[in-house]
Amino acid sequence: MKKIENVTQLHAEIVRLKVKVKDQEKDLRKVVLVISENLKPVNLLVNSLSSFTGVKMTGNEFMKDGMAIGLSLLVQRFILKTERKIEHKVYDFIDSLLDKVKSFMEKFTSPEAKRSERKQDELSQEE
Repeated sequence: MKKIENVTQLHAEIVRLKVKVKDQEKDLRKVVLVISENLKPVNLLVNSLSSFTGVKMTGNEFMKDGMAIGLSLLVQRFILKTERKIEHKVYDFIDSLLDKVKSFMEKFTSPEAKRSERKQDELSQEE
């Protein structure tokens, strides 16, 4: 701070200090308003839930996060159902394909070969 040498400088310094005091009062009012807002019961509950869960519970953030989580769950559920349907279709396709191969192979096996194979199996089981 510089040294005041005359009345004009004194008046200028007084005006400067009054402006500074008004600015500090405005800042102080803002801080008091924020503190009183944070001490409201609803805000205390929201803040404690937010700190407990780790999810920001402010209006805009909560909506954005909630929509993102909801969309994620919806997509996961859709994918899971689709995965099951595809899995069942693939299993059904493979089963039908194996049945067709088996019936195709049975056409080329003669009944005599089947009988002789059964007899050999019976003989090997008796031994």
